[in-house]
Amino acid sequence: MGSLVAVEEVRAPRGWLGLAFFGVFVYLVSQIFRQYPFQVAGWANVDAADLGRFLAMTAGLGSILFFSGLVAALWRANLAAGLAPAGVRGLALGAAGVGVLLLFEIALLFDFLRVQLPAIGSLLNAHEIGDIVGNALAFAGLASLGVGLADAVGLFRKAEQPAEALPPTQEGTG
Repeated sequence: MGSLVAVEEVRAPRGWLGLAFFGVFVYLVSQIFRQYPFQVAGWANVDAADLGRFLAMTAGLGSILFFSGLVAALWRANLAAGLAPAGVRGLALGAAGVGVLLLFEIALLFDFLRVQLPAIGSLLNAHEIGDIVGNALAFAGLASLGVGLADAVGLFRKAEQPAEALPPTQEGTG
């Protein structure tokens, strides 16, 4: 195990956690609306195909917000507790996962805006694969950040020996 280095005066990651929870909300609402495309399209008075592409974009945006907020929050917690090597790997994996998701989200945005480029079409054809790879990398990063945080706070250290029992007290007669 390497030595831990704590960074002084790291603020609590409340804003990052708020971003993660907002991402969950955006993802949840998008997925609920995707279950009823014709009803929502009727309410919004838009084409169902355009609505489907828009909701795919907002669901992806929700995932990006969730993972980036949670990775950043756990990274800050790792910095405050003492940086372990697993935390650094977690940041790299989490950032890679968010980057992959962002790449495919940009392809969805270009598709929504009807920008026709050969590379965009190729990314759209592989969108499910990109979603799986991005989520897998982001979850691996979160797991590694969790291990780094547990290592930094000493969860994996051997338990100390129990304190020796105090000698019995003598009861006085009175």
